[in-house]
Amino acid sequence: MYRKRPRTRVEIYSDIILSLDKMGNCDRLSRLALMVGVPYDRLIRYLNELKNLGLIRWEPYSGVYLTKKGLEALINAQGNRDNLVLILTELVQGVKTIM
Repeated sequence: MYRKRPRTRVEIYSDIILSLDKMGNCDRLSRLALMVGVPYDRLIRYLNELKNLGLIRWEPYSGVYLTKKGLEALINAQGNRDNLVLILTELVQGVKTIM
């Protein structure tokens, strides 16, 4: 039987960014967790990591938004998830900075 391989952390980052782009902004984290397909507690951890990378702006109880850096990464990827994964991989590894 064929089993789907688990998503990497960077793939989940890209799914979060694409979902935020679809939603515009997010004031309900439970809805975002459902769209991305991760448990709520893990979503909080991923949001903190994305915030530390400068890709999102998030304060608890006030909503989640893409920053300019996050929007530029999305535009450079042309909305394609695979391209976004490559850009985020480079960013996480520190090889390339998006400006």
